[in-house]
Amino acid sequence: MRSIFSMFAKSPFKPLASHIDKVRSCVEQIKPLFKAQFAGDYDQVQKISEKIVQFEYEADKIKNDIRDHLPQSIFLAVDKRDFMHLLSAQDDISDSIEDLAVILRIRQLTNPDTLKEPLNDLVDHVVMSAHSACDLIHELETLLEASFGGVEAEKVEKACHQLATYEWEADKKQFTLAQKLFSLDDALSAGDLLLWNEVNKKLGAVADKSELIGKTLRIFLAK
Repeated sequence: MRSIFSMFAKSPFKPLASHIDKVRSCVEQIKPLFKAQFAGDYDQVQKISEKIVQFEYEADKIKNDIRDHLPQSIFLAVDKRDFMHLLSAQDDISDSIEDLAVILRIRQLTNPDTLKEPLNDLVDHVVMSAHSACDLIHELETLLEASFGGVEAEKVEKACHQLATYEWEADKKQFTLAQKLFSLDDALSAGDLLLWNEVNKKLGAVADKSELIGKTLRIFLAK
Protein backbone atom coordinates (compact mmCIF):
# COMPACT_ATOMS: atom_id res chain seq x y z
CA MET A 1 0.00 0.00 0.00
CA ARG A 2 1.41 3.38 -0.98
CA SER A 3 1.99 6.04 1.63
CA ILE A 4 -0.87 8.44 2.23
CA PHE A 5 1.66 11.15 1.46
CA SER A 6 1.66 10.29 -2.23
CA MET A 7 -1.42 12.53 -2.19
CA PHE A 8 0.70 15.46 -1.06
CA ALA A 9 1.87 15.93 -4.63
CA LYS A 10 -1.47 17.64 -5.29
CA SER A 11 -2.41 19.07 -1.90
CA PRO A 12 -0.98 19.15 1.63
CA PHE A 13 -4.52 18.81 2.98
CA LYS A 14 -5.56 15.59 1.28
CA PRO A 15 -3.96 13.33 3.92
CA LEU A 16 -5.60 15.47 6.61
CA ALA A 17 -8.97 14.94 4.92
CA SER A 18 -8.36 11.18 4.76
CA HIS A 19 -7.69 11.23 8.49
CA ILE A 20 -10.85 13.22 9.31
CA ASP A 21 -12.91 10.73 7.29
CA LYS A 22 -11.80 7.99 9.69
CA VAL A 23 -12.56 10.29 12.61
CA ARG A 24 -16.04 10.83 11.19
CA SER A 25 -16.51 7.06 11.03
CA CYS A 26 -15.96 7.04 14.81
CA VAL A 27 -18.38 9.94 15.28
CA GLU A 28 -21.09 8.08 13.37
CA GLN A 29 -20.96 5.24 15.91
CA ILE A 30 -21.73 7.41 18.96
CA LYS A 31 -25.54 7.42 18.60
CA PRO A 32 -25.79 3.66 17.86
CA LEU A 33 -23.50 3.01 20.84
CA PHE A 34 -25.78 4.81 23.29
CA LYS A 35 -28.92 3.42 21.70
CA ALA A 36 -27.61 -0.07 22.38
CA GLN A 37 -26.53 0.93 25.89
CA PHE A 38 -29.96 2.20 26.90
CA ALA A 39 -31.63 -0.79 25.29
CA GLY A 40 -29.51 -3.01 27.52
CA ASP A 41 -28.14 -4.71 24.41
CA TYR A 42 -24.62 -5.25 25.71
CA ASP A 43 -23.68 -7.59 22.86
CA GLN A 44 -24.41 -4.74 20.46
CA VAL A 45 -22.44 -2.35 22.67
CA GLN A 46 -19.50 -4.74 22.31
CA LYS A 47 -19.86 -4.93 18.51
CA ILE A 48 -20.11 -1.17 18.06
CA SER A 49 -17.19 -0.64 20.41
CA GLU A 50 -15.08 -2.96 18.29
CA LYS A 51 -16.00 -0.93 15.20
CA ILE A 52 -14.91 2.25 16.94
CA VAL A 53 -11.60 0.71 17.98
CA GLN A 54 -10.96 -0.40 14.40
CA PHE A 55 -11.79 3.04 12.95
CA GLU A 56 -9.58 4.71 15.55
CA TYR A 57 -6.74 2.34 14.68
CA GLU A 58 -7.11 3.18 10.98
CA ALA A 59 -7.10 6.90 11.83
CA ASP A 60 -3.93 6.39 13.87
CA LYS A 61 -2.18 4.75 10.93
CA ILE A 62 -2.91 7.77 8.76
CA LYS A 63 -1.88 10.15 11.56
CA ASN A 64 1.44 8.34 12.02
CA ASP A 65 2.08 8.36 8.29
CA ILE A 66 1.51 12.12 8.25
CA ARG A 67 3.85 12.65 11.18
CA ASP A 68 6.54 10.41 9.71
CA HIS A 69 6.57 12.09 6.30
CA LEU A 70 5.67 15.69 6.93
CA PRO A 71 9.30 16.91 7.35
CA GLN A 72 10.03 15.52 3.86
CA SER A 73 6.94 16.99 2.26
CA ILE A 74 6.61 19.87 -0.12
CA PHE A 75 6.20 23.41 1.13
CA LEU A 76 3.07 23.82 3.23
CA ALA A 77 0.70 26.73 2.72
CA VAL A 78 0.40 27.06 6.53
CA ASP A 79 2.79 26.89 9.45
CA LYS A 80 3.79 23.27 10.06
CA ARG A 81 3.18 23.57 13.80
CA ASP A 82 -0.37 24.80 13.18
CA PHE A 83 -0.89 21.96 10.73
CA MET A 84 0.20 19.47 13.39
CA HIS A 85 -2.04 21.11 16.00
CA LEU A 86 -4.95 20.58 13.63
CA LEU A 87 -4.01 16.93 13.16
CA SER A 88 -3.77 16.48 16.94
CA ALA A 89 -7.23 17.99 17.46
CA GLN A 90 -8.67 15.58 14.91
CA ASP A 91 -6.87 12.68 16.59
CA ASP A 92 -8.18 13.69 20.01
CA ILE A 93 -11.77 13.40 18.77
CA SER A 94 -11.34 9.77 17.73
CA ASP A 95 -9.37 9.03 20.91
CA SER A 96 -12.19 10.41 23.08
CA ILE A 97 -14.76 8.32 21.22
CA GLU A 98 -12.63 5.22 21.67
CA ASP A 99 -12.45 6.05 25.39
CA LEU A 100 -16.27 6.18 25.45
CA ALA A 101 -16.41 2.72 23.91
CA VAL A 102 -13.94 1.38 26.46
CA ILE A 103 -15.85 2.85 29.41
CA LEU A 104 -19.13 1.28 28.30
CA ARG A 105 -17.42 -2.10 28.04
CA ILE A 106 -15.85 -2.06 31.50
CA ARG A 107 -19.10 -3.18 33.09
CA GLN A 108 -22.79 -3.39 32.27
CA LEU A 109 -23.82 0.00 33.56
CA THR A 110 -27.22 0.62 35.12
CA ASN A 111 -29.35 2.82 32.83
CA PRO A 112 -31.44 5.19 34.99
CA ASP A 113 -34.45 6.54 33.11
CA THR A 114 -33.78 10.07 34.37
CA LEU A 115 -30.42 10.09 32.56
CA LYS A 116 -31.83 9.25 29.15
CA GLU A 117 -33.16 12.67 28.17
CA PRO A 118 -30.15 14.81 29.22
CA LEU A 119 -27.69 12.21 27.93
CA ASN A 120 -29.37 11.89 24.53
CA ASP A 121 -29.55 15.67 24.32
CA LEU A 122 -25.79 15.90 24.93
CA VAL A 123 -25.04 13.04 22.53
CA ASP A 124 -27.07 14.66 19.72
CA HIS A 125 -25.36 17.99 20.28
CA VAL A 126 -21.85 16.55 20.44
CA VAL A 127 -22.36 14.51 17.27
CA MET A 128 -23.64 17.60 15.44
CA SER A 129 -20.62 19.59 16.59
CA ALA A 130 -18.16 16.88 15.55
CA HIS A 131 -19.76 16.51 12.12
CA SER A 132 -19.48 20.27 11.64
CA ALA A 133 -15.79 20.12 12.49
CA CYS A 134 -15.26 17.27 10.04
CA ASP A 135 -17.04 19.26 7.33
CA LEU A 136 -14.69 22.18 7.92
CA ILE A 137 -11.62 20.07 7.17
CA HIS A 138 -13.06 19.34 3.75
CA GLU A 139 -13.33 23.09 3.16
CA LEU A 140 -9.54 23.41 3.34
CA GLU A 141 -9.00 22.54 -0.31
CA THR A 142 -11.30 25.33 -1.44
CA LEU A 143 -9.87 27.66 1.18
CA LEU A 144 -6.37 26.98 -0.12
CA GLU A 145 -7.46 27.72 -3.69
CA ALA A 146 -8.88 31.02 -2.43
CA SER A 147 -5.53 31.84 -0.74
CA PHE A 148 -7.30 31.85 2.62
CA GLY A 149 -9.35 34.89 1.67
CA GLY A 150 -12.57 36.07 0.09
CA VAL A 151 -16.01 34.55 0.42
CA GLU A 152 -14.64 31.11 1.33
CA ALA A 153 -12.66 32.56 4.24
CA GLU A 154 -15.76 34.34 5.50
CA LYS A 155 -17.71 31.08 5.28
CA VAL A 156 -15.06 29.20 7.28
CA GLU A 157 -14.74 32.02 9.83
CA LYS A 158 -18.50 31.89 10.45
CA ALA A 159 -18.41 28.10 10.85
CA CYS A 160 -15.53 28.40 13.33
CA HIS A 161 -17.54 30.83 15.45
CA GLN A 162 -20.47 28.39 15.31
CA LEU A 163 -18.24 25.60 16.64
CA ALA A 164 -17.35 27.82 19.61
CA THR A 165 -21.06 28.30 20.29
CA TYR A 166 -21.65 24.55 20.05
CA GLU A 167 -18.90 23.93 22.60
CA TRP A 168 -20.38 26.49 25.01
CA GLU A 169 -23.78 24.86 24.65
CA ALA A 170 -22.23 21.43 25.20
CA ASP A 171 -20.75 22.68 28.50
CA LYS A 172 -24.23 23.63 29.68
CA LYS A 173 -25.65 20.27 28.66
CA GLN A 174 -22.80 18.51 30.48
CA PHE A 175 -23.66 20.45 33.62
CA THR A 176 -27.32 19.46 33.35
CA LEU A 177 -26.35 15.82 32.93
CA ALA A 178 -23.96 16.02 35.89
CA GLN A 179 -26.72 17.45 38.08
CA LYS A 180 -29.05 14.59 37.14
CA LEU A 181 -26.30 12.05 37.64
CA PHE A 182 -25.25 13.16 41.10
CA SER A 183 -28.85 13.45 42.23
CA LEU A 184 -28.87 9.66 41.79
CA ASP A 185 -25.87 8.98 44.01
CA ASP A 186 -28.01 6.96 46.43
CA ALA A 187 -29.56 4.91 43.61
CA LEU A 188 -26.33 4.12 41.75
CA SER A 189 -23.35 2.12 42.86
CA ALA A 190 -20.10 4.03 43.28
CA GLY A 191 -18.71 2.27 40.23
CA ASP A 192 -21.65 3.21 38.00
CA LEU A 193 -21.57 6.81 39.24
CA LEU A 194 -17.87 7.05 38.47
CA LEU A 195 -18.18 5.57 34.99
CA TRP A 196 -21.22 7.63 33.98
CA ASN A 197 -19.34 10.73 35.08
CA GLU A 198 -16.44 9.68 32.84
CA VAL A 199 -18.89 9.22 29.96
CA ASN A 200 -20.06 12.80 30.51
CA LYS A 201 -16.47 14.05 30.44
CA LYS A 202 -15.55 12.15 27.28
CA LEU A 203 -18.59 13.45 25.42
CA GLY A 204 -17.54 16.94 26.46
CA ALA A 205 -14.04 16.25 25.19
CA VAL A 206 -15.43 15.50 21.71
CA ALA A 207 -17.08 18.93 21.67
CA ASP A 208 -13.94 20.59 23.07
CA LYS A 209 -11.69 19.13 20.37
CA SER A 210 -14.22 19.96 17.68
CA GLU A 211 -14.03 23.58 18.78
CA LEU A 212 -10.22 23.36 18.75
CA ILE A 213 -10.38 22.52 15.05
CA GLY A 214 -12.24 25.78 14.54
CA LYS A 215 -9.72 27.71 16.64
CA THR A 216 -6.81 26.33 14.62
CA LEU A 217 -8.47 27.17 11.31
CA ARG A 218 -8.94 30.73 12.52
CA ILE A 219 -5.17 30.86 13.04
CA PHE A 220 -4.77 29.82 9.41
CA LEU A 221 -7.07 32.67 8.38
CA ALA A 222 -5.27 35.20 10.58
CA LYS A 223 -1.96 34.49 8.85
